[in-house]
Amino acid sequence: MTKFLMILALFLAPAISPAFAQQEDADAAKQFVTDLADEAITILRNAENRAAREEGFHNLLTERANLRRIARFTLGQFARQVEKDEFEAFQTLLTEMIVKVYANRLAEYSDEKVIVDGVQNKKRNFIVASHIEFANGREPIEMSWWLVKEKTGGFSLFDVNVLGVWMAQEQRDSYASVLKKNRGDMSKLLSHMRKQLNADADADMASAN
Repeated sequence: MTKFLMILALFLAPAISPAFAQQEDADAAKQFVTDLADEAITILRNAENRAAREEGFHNLLTERANLRRIARFTLGQFARQVEKDEFEAFQTLLTEMIVKVYANRLAEYSDEKVIVDGVQNKKRNFIVASHIEFANGREPIEMSWWLVKEKTGGFSLFDVNVLGVWMAQEQRDSYASVLKKNRGDMSKLLSHMRKQLNADADADMASAN
């Protein structure tokens, strides 16, 4: 009887293992988003000012997101022709831009809760659907998280969709327009990004005075 059960297990294993692994990945993706959302809300709740909020998001994204992959995606077709030093400069500026976008767009959600609804995946890409529940009874907002399963087995954040807008895709469209207008000249794009960041810094100083 024991021998029969062992043989039966060997035949069944190939059939059940993929489904089990798929569910295990889905559960891990949900947990990743739950933990990430909790960390983000903690930053929003505890940050004393915008600078502290942005610092917290910078640390969170550095830990949880694959910023190099995001930078390559954001450059699109132009990524193949960028010099190494230009790409590194672009990634640094893009990280600053993303931090400001996340920190500012989500600033009002400091007392809310993110509820994970479900997961869809295709190969290594996982879309985790969720919604934000507001403590004041406001209508919930849908929020989707695009995760990528890394070769190490863990997940990294690739993009976030808030109110129907994918943030990395939004940046990609904006920068593609600048590059096309300037015939792929990366120095023009880097200058454009620095001006945007400086304008934001000037606006912060003005509002603080």
